[in-house]
Amino acid sequence: MRKIVTVLGLALVVGVTASVARAVTTVASANGHGTLLATDDNGREVKRQFSFTARRHADGTVTGQAVLVNPAFSGAGTNAPYRLHVDITCMHVVGNIAIFGGTTERTNDPGLMDAVFFSVQDNGEPGKGRDRISRVFFWDDDPATTGDPQACLLTGPTDFPLEPIAGGNIQVRPTAP
Repeated sequence: MRKIVTVLGLALVVGVTASVARAVTTVASANGHGTLLATDDNGREVKRQFSFTARRHADGTVTGQAVLVNPAFSGAGTNAPYRLHVDITCMHVVGNIAIFGGTTERTNDPGLMDAVFFSVQDNGEPGKGRDRISRVFFWDDDPATTGDPQACLLTGPTDFPLEPIAGGNIQVRPTAP
């Protein structure tokens, strides 16, 4: 009987410890996908497609990815829609808005290889017409300099103009207290 009590006591301690560990490691996260409407050079309405996911880990590091496909203009020297893949390394959340910074991982416009910044807003369900996303902003137009994605920590929730998404959904989950 004593062994059963010891085992049950140990299981209780392990269970409580695991619950406390989960509470301590809660992180902020944001993810989403969808479309924004844009007008191309021929005056046609086209759909800009976006998707992203980012997570702030318990140690403060941020990992994530973002992808943008914009048929409103072409990649340099191509007829293909502009494509951008961002490695997200900075995120901070203010209420229901997440602000990101990252570096260009891949693009079909080599003139746009720099730090990238954007923000999103989660306004509940459904996301269509309610959630909002900004356009991407690059550090500068000088290919001789490279910006620091961590500068996203110096921006606020109104620094990047937000537009309602035409379709999709955005989720922002701040760190739990």
